[in-house]
Parts: sequence; C-alpha cells; structure tokens
Amino acid sequence: MLLDNDKFLTKMAKAFEDSKTSRTVYLTMKRHNYSTKKTRAAEEASEHATGDEVMQTDDKDKEYPTIVRLTMGTQTKISTLVHANDLDRFMVQYTNIIKINMDALKKKERKKASKAAAKAKKATA
Repeated sequence: MLLDNDKFLTKMAKAFEDSKTSRTVYLTMKRHNYSTKKTRAAEEASEHATGDEVMQTDDKDKEYPTIVRLTMGTQTKISTLVHANDLDRFMVQYTNIIKINMDALKKKERKKASKAAAKAKKATA
C-alpha cells in the first residue's frame, strides 16, 4: 500500500513498537524510475520492429524519487515515494525513528567469546 511520507513514518514507528514483542521488520530503499521490465521490453521490441533508433536521454540530469518499503511478516507491506526535494527532511525523521527503536536489537552471541570465557573459567579453577 502506497502512503504519503508522514503516514508512512507513523506506521513505521508503530511497526517497530509491535516488533519488540513478536515480529521482524524489514526496510528497503531504492531508486524508483517509473518503468517496469514489461514496458522496457515493449519499447525495445517497437524499436526493433520499426528499425528506428530512439535517441537515448541523458539520465544523469534526471532526478529520481526514492521508494522506501517496510515489510513486517506477510500481512503488513507498506511503501512511500520520497521525491528528491523532500529527501533530506524525510531522512532526518527516518533516522530518528530508527535510533529510538535500536534498543530492541538483540546482541549476537559469538562462539569465540564463549570459548574464551570457558578457557578462562578452567584456568581459574
């Protein structure tokens, strides 16, 4: 479901709160260029059929929006489209929400650290 930026951020904060008890939250960000594989394939097929070469535009000057997606389990999938002129404001709010919710992360257990602790325990005994 495509939401506006502010609604997305509020739903993201709620998803992080819900994830403290049971679920995992996945966030992805990528450039959005408004075309799909099917439309690009259709354009290439029409070029080959007519024999005309279509002049390629310079994509360096073009500003693309960023799509941000949040997935929580299989039921909750939300996304928002952030335009280039709103990106700085969005990223400030986005990082603040992530920083606030970093306390729910679990520390990874490392095998080497537990082996070293066991050796130290044997040495003192």
